Amino acid sequence: MRFSKPALMGAGLGFVMGIVFLVISLLQFDESQTNAKDVTLAGILIGIPFSVLIGIGIGWAWGKLIGPNSL
Repeated sequence: MRFSKPALMGAGLGFVMGIVFLVISLLQFDESQTNAKDVTLAGILIGIPFSVLIGIGIGWAWGKLIGPNSL
């Protein structure tokens, strides 16, 4: 499976945004409802993969609409 440059850039940006969202969620979770371990596991197992998939999708669409060598 080969990904275009925009799709790989989107995946990288999605990974970075997943990490940012994880840090933000760790700073503001409700301690009476959950703990830091559960928030971290949810961010790593659910948040980051979905962010990467969304980034790949946006990068793929960018490559199809604007061109694979647009970045």
